[in-house]
Amino acid sequence: MSYLAITEAKVTPDYKEIAIENIKRVKQISLSNGANRVLLALMTSGSNAGKLMFFQGFDALSDAERVYDAFADDPIYAETMQSGKFEITRRAMLKIHIEVGEVLPSDNLKYLVLTNGTADTPQLNAVTKFADVLTANGAITARYGTFFVGDQANGKTHLFGATYPSLSAMQGAYDAVAEDGAATQLYKVVSVRRRQVLRLLD
Repeated sequence: MSYLAITEAKVTPDYKEIAIENIKRVKQISLSNGANRVLLALMTSGSNAGKLMFFQGFDALSDAERVYDAFADDPIYAETMQSGKFEITRRAMLKIHIEVGEVLPSDNLKYLVLTNGTADTPQLNAVTKFADVLTANGAITARYGTFFVGDQANGKTHLFGATYPSLSAMQGAYDAVAEDGAATQLYKVVSVRRRQVLRLLD
């Protein structure tokens, strides 16, 4: 079992570049204290367009605790939080059920597509098939989990994320799941609430 922590933040336009540079430094603190993967992204679609998203992967919750303890002692983190121009609007954690694909040094990840959906159970067979077809046709990685902390932690809300090197790769992957029938089967058992495209910043 692995875990994913998600932080969403609203940043004033005049502070955005500073915030991005500060978070890139905070990323190194996270990786040094227990996170196994960290991504920073900018929302480009939906009602939250323009917000920053910070994703941290952990093998255990004790790793997450160690990272947040380190944040509390970091002056750059404190400066960002106390700037009056950086507001955390949402925090959540997921239990990750499915992890497909690995990032190679040669991979140039540019986009992250997040799909939020609901189902009484995680529907792992349908989601695994969907992830396998995506990663065979343009996606670099795919992750899927269920919220257990945050305002969507009702046991029935799930999040699927896939990374891509380009928008054309994303389109090719979604064309493939449509032709394969994996998308049709998934949408029969999971009710999709929204899909958002994020631009990766690091």
